[in-house]
Amino acid sequence: MTHPPSTPAQPPTRQRRRPAVRITAALSVLGLLTAAALAPACAATGTPTTDGTHRQITPLTRMSTAPCEIPAPLTSAGLRALAARTPETPPTALAAPQTAADVLPPAAAGASCDVPGRFSFVQIQQWAADTRIDGERATSNVVVFQHRHWRADNGSGRAIGLRHPPGPQPTTDEIYQPGTLDGTIGPIAVDSAGLRAQITSISPPFLGAPAVLHAIAGLTSWRTPDRDARTAILTLLSHTNGLTFHPAVRDRAGRTGAGVSATGDDGTTRGLLILHPSTGEVLAYERAHFTPSKRGHTRTGDVEDYLLFSVHTRTSTTNTP
Repeated sequence: MTHPPSTPAQPPTRQRRRPAVRITAALSVLGLLTAAALAPACAATGTPTTDGTHRQITPLTRMSTAPCEIPAPLTSAGLRALAARTPETPPTALAAPQTAADVLPPAAAGASCDVPGRFSFVQIQQWAADTRIDGERATSNVVVFQHRHWRADNGSGRAIGLRHPPGPQPTTDEIYQPGTLDGTIGPIAVDSAGLRAQITSISPPFLGAPAVLHAIAGLTSWRTPDRDARTAILTLLSHTNGLTFHPAVRDRAGRTGAGVSATGDDGTTRGLLILHPSTGEVLAYERAHFTPSKRGHTRTGDVEDYLLFSVHTRTSTTNTP
């Protein structure tokens, strides 16, 4: 079945929902995603094939080098075109592991996204596997979403969504009154105990290291961490057992960042966070499933869920262009 269109692996659900406002006409007049990220786009990404060779693939989304400019939303046609390129994206190829100290900065650098504003604003593109079982036959397709999230520290906000294939509700626009968004009230904690409590509220400790990555992706799907919060996240990651650190990992926009991965106990699932190498910003999150090949020599994999964060910033209004 399709993952709910909000979060990683099991996107954070919203328990108290307000009636959706249809915004198809508004979305249809907006241009393709042109915008901003924290790092320049790269020309192509190398991905290993089953025979050990590499092929070059073009990034699915190109972003301008203007830092923290709020991207224009994709149109329905743009999202459809993005979905058509999904077969080019197997699980992310990872560089050889290194120590956390060699991959992660000890503290987050400042970013031009660190601006004042009542609302955190996050724009995301999500690819989620939709598996359907008919008798003994299973078929899997990919559903692509675009999310635009506004969240105030009092738990109020707004969420606009667009999906392809459209389904019965291709667009949504939901307004949340104070206290009606899921999760703890307030921003991402900057102290170790507070941040671990927020992580635990999303993914209990018994779920292991992959759950920590899942929870960080969930937190940053709705909140924009400031410099202190990003430093707290980097510190938590560097002290969490079961994580593996990889330099120079590229996301689906071609941005190169620091990779942090964790494999589930059964060895078939892998979570991956890609972070900006200096600011600590979360650029992408991937959950992948791997199975041995029939010959037993190589492993093949499928992406179950992928979040590409176009921008984290703050705004004074939920009417952000």
